[in-house]
Amino acid sequence: MTFKPYPVLTLLTAISVVILIMFGNWQWSKYDAKMAAAGEEPEWTTVSGTLVPGTVRQVYTLTGADAAWRDVVLVDLGETAVFVPQTIHYSMDAPPPSALAEPQAYAARGIWHKASHRNAFSTPDDPAAGKFSAFDPAEIAKTLTPELAAKTDPRVFEPETLVRTDGASPEPVTNPFVRPELESLLTPERHFGYALTWWGLAIGLIGVYLALHHQRGRLRFRGTQNP
Repeated sequence: MTFKPYPVLTLLTAISVVILIMFGNWQWSKYDAKMAAAGEEPEWTTVSGTLVPGTVRQVYTLTGADAAWRDVVLVDLGETAVFVPQTIHYSMDAPPPSALAEPQAYAARGIWHKASHRNAFSTPDDPAAGKFSAFDPAEIAKTLTPELAAKTDPRVFEPETLVRTDGASPEPVTNPFVRPELESLLTPERHFGYALTWWGLAIGLIGVYLALHHQRGRLRFRGTQNP
């Protein structure tokens, strides 16, 4: 076999392959970390307080590849308050919001999460209709009275169970966001897919590089001749 590589092309290809492999390794590390977290017990805590009438808002979310709407409501804890999801409805279209006519006692086990935020591809919020594209208490609190807004916690509380409302009848289900690996919108499986994509691009680039040299007669194997 004879091989006469193009120097500049070889350098640029090598740099590109290294970058692609690094991206693949980065996504694999995220996949590995989230799979490890899937087997861990969440750090449970319990909150108790009072559901505040007039504070039900609807938040669009993704659980893996599934679109859903969740009704969230403000729970007054005394000195502070926190938005807590109560229902989940798997659909692209928002259902009618839950009704809360009077204060109700609330207590639930769950975990604390950081707020999520809108991105460049998010649908614009509709505060007048009480609909938001991300579970961001700071944005949702702008629709509250100044007193309630000032005491709203910037974090969110994810209870252990929600009420699913898109079936024949409402039923309690496990809240998918109490899984540590779903604290972000990217599931472990998506990181795995991204890792394969980056590595596949690296392999493909090497294949194109070798094919180009073979076509130009710079890569020859035993028994082949220049065209």
